[in-house]
Amino acid sequence: MGFFDALFVRKPTPDAFAALFIEAAKRRGFDTSLHYNADEFRLEHGDHAVFNLHHAYRAYCGSDKPARETALQGFVATLCASQQAAPEHLSDARAMLRPLIRGRGVLEDVRLHRLRTAGRTAAFAPEWRAFDDDCAVLLALDYPESTSTLMSGPVESWGLTLDDALAIACDNLRDITADAFVEVARGVYRGDWRDGYDASRALLPDLLHRAPVHGFPVFMIPTRDVLLVTSDKDDGGLARMIELSREAAQSGRPVSPFMYCYHEGLRRFTPRQAEVTQRLAQLALRYRKDDYDTQKAALDRLHKQEGRDVFVANYLLYGAKDEAGEMFSAATWTAGVESLLPQADRIVLVRPESGETRIVPWQQIAPLVGGLLEEEPMYPVRYRTRGFPDPGQFASFAPGDT
Repeated sequence: MGFFDALFVRKPTPDAFAALFIEAAKRRGFDTSLHYNADEFRLEHGDHAVFNLHHAYRAYCGSDKPARETALQGFVATLCASQQAAPEHLSDARAMLRPLIRGRGVLEDVRLHRLRTAGRTAAFAPEWRAFDDDCAVLLALDYPESTSTLMSGPVESWGLTLDDALAIACDNLRDITADAFVEVARGVYRGDWRDGYDASRALLPDLLHRAPVHGFPVFMIPTRDVLLVTSDKDDGGLARMIELSREAAQSGRPVSPFMYCYHEGLRRFTPRQAEVTQRLAQLALRYRKDDYDTQKAALDRLHKQEGRDVFVANYLLYGAKDEAGEMFSAATWTAGVESLLPQADRIVLVRPESGETRIVPWQQIAPLVGGLLEEEPMYPVRYRTRGFPDPGQFASFAPGDT
């Protein structure tokens, strides 16, 4: 690679990328004014609408020179689709309906942004169905160059419930889905549709059972564009699928860190080998930390705007630096400080006046929920502190508890 080639594939600054993105959107015909919010690295437009740039920036910087423009245009197309009004008549929309699987953090991000821009009295009632407890199934319209998510569910004039619309959407997705599994590691297959619905095809059990694996299909959907399948009997394939998921999450838009299978309905799959189970648990902790970190940043901005003094506790990870050792999460609960605590493996109780601390497993903290801890309606869950353990309770937690 020559000097000028190297120059033009260097990683742009976030601000430079935002300017590049805005210019690309204008060239594509996006005619609404875009405001770049550098602090939150997002574009704001219309009636409280936002477009986060984090994943677009990561995908752009992670691509080689020929692929960068394609990556950029894909995200610009998604932004442009947000301007398109849904068809008024079901006859016009029916063939366009598609299902989407998204991480639930997406809904939380939209909810918190709306609280900050439209106030706490603003209504936010997205229509979705659960795909396990960490993912949401949403309805979307498929346009030639982009997908438009219908966060509020079917258009009222269609006369459909969300369940009816999703059933049509799944049938449509099945109709356009040929068997396209490619072996990407020994015993591990990846769906090779590359149309924005790869992970969402996890809603099609019949498709998963046609994957060329020797045994019962187990799958992962680490990002929106990745569906991986291997056999429940292939311990090596299960381990390799975790590694491929970890790599995908570094550049893709995350969905779920878990293994799934269909056995009398959808359920999580637990590998037989302890080492593989441990690596899967580590991946889940990292996904959860990303969700909590994003949530904390949004809550901090909301509290600052409202002038509220609430400490949003960090969700911290300790332990292994690689994939081989134990890892656990922790958060700090300090006496005299109103806090929002994440649900972590261990809670560090701190009494500033005496300097005493206790490290307490969550299982011992859980009985305090409903008294000293009030569960807040958010994802991932947080608990508002309503005081602090009294001296007797504090003393009941041994200093060496871990």
